[in-house]
Order: sequence, then C-alpha cells, then structure tokens
Amino acid sequence: MSNNVIGKSIVRPDTIAKVTGEARYAADMAVFRNDLLHIKALYPPYGHAKIVSIDASEAEKLPGVAYVLTGKNLPSWTNNGYGVVVADKPAIAVDKVNYEGDAVAAVAAETLAIAEEAVKLIKVEYEPLPAYDDPCEIVDDPVSAIHTNHPNSGNSPVSSRNQVINGDAEAAFANADVIIDNFYETPMVDHAYLEPDVCIAEPDYFQGGIIIHSPQHAVQNARRELSHVLGLPVSKIRVIGGIAGGGFGGKEDSTYDVSAIAGILCRLTNRPVVFEFTRDEVFKNTGKRHASFVHHRLAADKEGNLLGIMADDILDKGAYMSVDFIPDRMTFYNGGPYKIPTSRCIGKSVFTNHPYGCAFRGLGVPQAAFAMESQMDMLADKLGMDPLELRLKNIVHGGDRTHSTQAILEERGVGLEECLLKAAEAIKWDEKIVNDPASPIKRGKGISCFMYGNGTGGSPDGAHCVVQAQQDGTFNIMMSQSELGQGLLVAMKQIAAETLGVSADDIFIDVSDTAASLDAGPTVSSRSTVFAGNAVLNGCKILRERFLTHAAKNTFKTGVDALYIENGTIYRKGRPEENMPLKQAIVEAYTDQVPLAAVGSWFPPKVTGNETGTYDQMHAFTFGACAVELSVDTRTGEITIDRSVLACDVGKAINPSTVEGQMQGGMAQGIGWSIMEEQFMKDGRMKNHTYHDFLIPTAMDLPNLETIIVEHPNCLGPYGAKGIGEPPVVGLAPAIRGALHQATGVFMNKIPFTPVRVMEALRKEEKL
Repeated sequence: MSNNVIGKSIVRPDTIAKVTGEARYAADMAVFRNDLLHIKALYPPYGHAKIVSIDASEAEKLPGVAYVLTGKNLPSWTNNGYGVVVADKPAIAVDKVNYEGDAVAAVAAETLAIAEEAVKLIKVEYEPLPAYDDPCEIVDDPVSAIHTNHPNSGNSPVSSRNQVINGDAEAAFANADVIIDNFYETPMVDHAYLEPDVCIAEPDYFQGGIIIHSPQHAVQNARRELSHVLGLPVSKIRVIGGIAGGGFGGKEDSTYDVSAIAGILCRLTNRPVVFEFTRDEVFKNTGKRHASFVHHRLAADKEGNLLGIMADDILDKGAYMSVDFIPDRMTFYNGGPYKIPTSRCIGKSVFTNHPYGCAFRGLGVPQAAFAMESQMDMLADKLGMDPLELRLKNIVHGGDRTHSTQAILEERGVGLEECLLKAAEAIKWDEKIVNDPASPIKRGKGISCFMYGNGTGGSPDGAHCVVQAQQDGTFNIMMSQSELGQGLLVAMKQIAAETLGVSADDIFIDVSDTAASLDAGPTVSSRSTVFAGNAVLNGCKILRERFLTHAAKNTFKTGVDALYIENGTIYRKGRPEENMPLKQAIVEAYTDQVPLAAVGSWFPPKVTGNETGTYDQMHAFTFGACAVELSVDTRTGEITIDRSVLACDVGKAINPSTVEGQMQGGMAQGIGWSIMEEQFMKDGRMKNHTYHDFLIPTAMDLPNLETIIVEHPNCLGPYGAKGIGEPPVVGLAPAIRGALHQATGVFMNKIPFTPVRVMEALRKEEKL
C-alpha cells in the first residue's frame, strides 16, 4: 500500500529557520562563545616562491598571542599534508609556496584583532620563482613541474591522464563526409557559495582527541583525510557538519583548508579555536572549477550520422591534486548523449600555480558538453540541418551505447527524446525568429541536450544509514550526508515516510555527525537521492518487516503478506476494521526484545575499469535538454537571456518543488558561467577576488527560469528516482552559444560570452 508521500511538494523542514535568520551556522556558533582562540593565517605575495627565511619573534611577543605556527615549529606528530585523494597540500608551507593560498604562518590569539596584528609582525623573505599560468604551455615540459617526487605524478607537470579508446577512430575520420574541428575554452571560476569556509576545533576533554565543527560535503571522509595532518587515529576525530551555506562541490576540500590549521593549533594550545576565511581568502585560497582547453574533432556522414570523435582535453589542475578524476569524467562525456561507434579521447590535468581545481557542480561534464554540443551545432550548420533534428537523429535510446561503449538501459530510465521535444515545444522552436536588419538588437534561439551519471562512476561507492524507531511511532535516521541547501532532508523524510507508511512529520533526519551516523559517502556527484535514498529505503523496509512480522504473529494471527501500514496504522487487507496503531506495534515489539534500529545499505552494480576507458561507469543517467532565447545588442555586445527552459528526466520527482529548485539554481549558475563569470590570473596571482570584479548573476540578470519535469523511472532508484543536483548546470553554455549564433551568425568557442568578446567576434566576422 502507498502512503502517497512520494511526488508531493512538501515544505522543507529547514525553510523557516533559514528565511527568518534563526538558523545557526558554524560562524554563528562562535559568536556565542567566549572561550575560543581566533586564528589568522599569513599568505604569500607570490604565486610561486621559495621561502628563504621567516621570523615570527615579534608576533610571539604580542600580548594575547597563544601560538604562532610556522614551518620551523611544526609538531612531530603531523605529516603537514592533506587532500581529498592525495595528501599533497601542506597545512603550513615549509620550503616554498606553490600558489598564493599556501599559508606560511598561522596565529592563534585571544581575539581576532590581536591575531590580525600579530600576522602583520611576521617577517618572511621570499625568492620568487617562475609562475606557470597556462597549462597548455607546460603540459609536455618536465622543467615546468612545480612538484618534485609528487606521490601521484612524480616529476611531471601532468597530475593525471585518462583516455577512451574505442574502435578505429582514424579510419572513421578517413571515411567521413564531414569533419568538424575546433578548439574550445572554458574559464576557472569560484563556487560563490554564501557561507565562507569556517572551522571550530575543540579538544575532546572527555575521551581525548578532537571535535571539528565545519560545514562539509563528507564528514566521514573529512576525518579520514585529516587524521594524518592532525596526528590522530580516525576514531579520535569527530566531525560535525551542521548547517552549510552552500557548497556546490567546493566544500569537499575547502573546509580542510581551515580545519587542518585549526586542528593543529587546537592540539598545540589545548584550547578551542575558530578559523574563518574572509571572502578575499575564499577567492584566493580555495578550489575552483577547472579551466579547460579542448581540441574536439567530430566525424559524420552527409546524412548527419555520427561516425566518431577525437578529443584532447587539457585541464588547469592548479597547485594541488584535490579531486583529480575530472579528465576521466571529460573523456567519458566527450561524446555527449549520442551513439557514436568510435572514439579517441585523451584527458590531462596539469599543475599550475593557481588555486587547486576541485569538485564543482558538474565535475567536468559542463566543459565536455560545451565542446560536444557546440560541435553538433556546427555540424548542423555545415550540413544545412536543423540542430534539433540532428540531435534527435543521433541521441541514445534504450539498447544503444555511447562513444565509450557505456550501455544505455531502458529500465533505468531513458527520457532524453521526451526532454528534447518538450524543451523545443516550450520555446516554440519551430517558430523561426526574423530579425529586423535595421535594428541593432538581434534575437536567437538555441538548444542543447546532455546526460549525467548518478554517482562517482567507480567502486566502491555506496551508502549506509541507521534507522531508529521510537516508541511513540516516530523515527530517526542517521547518515553522513550533508544538507547543503539542496533539499536532502525533505527527500529522505519522504522516502522513509512512504516506506514505513507514516507521515513525513514523523521522520527526523539527524545532523551529519561522525559520532552518530554511518558513512553514506560524500554529498557529491548527484548521488544522494539514489545512494542515500536507497539506504534509507533498505533500513526502513527492514524495520517495517520486523514490526509487521511481530504484529502478524502476536496480534492479527495471520501472515505478514496480509498486513499493510498506512497513515501510521497497521491494517489487515480486506478487513480495515482489524487494525492497530503502528506505535502500539513498536512498543509491543520492543517489549518482546525486537530491535528497534536497523542498518540500511545500498551499493550500485560494481564497476570494473580498464585502460581503454571502455566500460560501464554509471548505473543510471539523468537526461535533459535546455532551450534558450536571447537578445544581443550589436552596439555593445551585451547579451540578455530572455527565456531559459530546462527539461530533465529525473526518473521520479520525490519532491517536485525541490527538484524545480535544483533545476532553477542550475540554470542560474549555468547562465553565470556562460556570460559573465571568469577568474583572471597573472603570474600565479588572482586579479579579481571580490564580488565587485568577479560577477555572478543576480535576479536582475536572469529571466523566468522555466522547468519541465520528465519521469522515466530508474529501476535502481528509490521509487524510480535519479539524481538532479548537478545536471541542470550542464546544458546552458552550448544552448546560449547556439542562440547567439542564430542571432548574429557568429560561433564563439570561448566562454564567458562577455560584451567585449561578443564585440570582438562581431568585428572579426565583419572583416571576413
């Protein structure tokens, strides 16, 4: 029986607290404490330099200073290194700095003002080194490697390399009627989350060890990755995530940047400490979306059938490794959601003296999609075909395989064609725009499509939780997943409520805390709804069967199959008058010593990789299509997005309102990436590090963001669901590019499409 909770737009439990300002974030917690030492770090004026000498004696003498940490007095118990995958980023730089976010000293003092004054007293002598800004220039130059004996790359500037080699791509190109050959560039950008990175670290006086309060994507991962830098076993580190003010992937490791220093100084002083970045420090110190440089070649016959692709992807890795499977993601998605028989794709990430490239909503897929979808538009233009028609001719359906041989399975939801058709219908694709030759304002429409896998695409990757029944008929669910504003709490409540046959109000999701919650994997890769949701579903099913089994035997004197739970009551099928409250069944089960807690777990099909990259990485995909209508002022180059439509196949919308919110947020972020956001670096130093000169879209820059939910159920998802966190950002840039071309006749291959770049492209076109 169904409780009819799935598919309803239920108000999120955190809504009122966030709207009223009553929600308490980590920095708010610090305001109400008077026992904290305050931390301030010193950062270098260079992007790459040797540390010749450092003198902290004057800072140490300043009244109120508790400790000054430098590379000269690091405790023996720390390895001074941390990172999501490889511990290559130092908490405190010792011999040299590799980007301007490398701390060379950190002060713990009684007040922030004292800490800031002490930092000014620290004297450091540097020897500047060549700073490398362009990964394309140094990719094949070992002399330009900023690391020696790196644990992953050795002495190479290439952090990682991945490939997809499928069939004879060279032969496909030799036999092609049409070859589209282009270079594409996308920028490094900041996550622009509202809450700056912050950590409160305090000694665990009761058991020993340390307690860290910091907004995280993955509290269980955090304590594992911080254990060596803090010189403690994993079991003695407790990480509490709490409320997070956004993350978009960045807080998978940016919180380590504050937690590592805070944790070391907490241990050294045996005092609670707080370390919060300023916005300037968030810009300069924390990870960014990888800038990408893609050489993409697409082969087709004269009817528009795709024959093969070749792609060479170079990514700006920045100074440290962080999440380094972005080249793997790009090569996997270089062919988009199309059936392509052959491919040769090579992806490389290259160390530079920039902020480290890290996880950012989409994980390399937006970069790959920009290139592939742009190629499809250019192929359509070359063949004189409608861009929508060309896509419909080549998209995957159930039973097809992508360029990497990934199998597309109908039973896991393949709603791509429906998404394309509905997006096209919404924007009235068939109604062509006729621009007035005399008007400087030109209008155009663009369309794109995409696919996005749910999960990391590797093994092991799973989720666990604890479901605890209370004797009043309510339930607690404990899992290490983070509410980052995406609506996790309400989705998990609904899945649990539907499974247990109770109201969503009877479900409480406990805060992400390593001391109380099992490892559910990181809150990344659009995996939470499916992975954590399936774990919740499994745990709730176990408890439901326990209570029904006990009630069937002791109260109803019948088989379990004759009972069902609805609205918090156990009923006998066909005899609704025979019933009992679920809470009574729980009490009676507890009296008979039936366990009231269960561990729920879920793993997707195991992934076995190979060197050619031709294997099934993802168990299911979210499909989508984006359509855009825009206006261009050819006098100024200014673009106005007039309409933005996004259709996504989400399998099943657990909570439609939060799904729509994710889709709208992704479109807004995609528009910003496409037309205005860009981080500028020179000699390893960031040139724009405030919101005055790093622009993100405001409500005034955005159109009405129109959403279309498509549901093709995923047999492996909870109630058919798929992930929706990241897919909405993927399709905007190529759709905007296509609309820009329709409006002006100009194809632009580098984003963002700023007024300056648009004007340069228009003037270049006029000269041809």
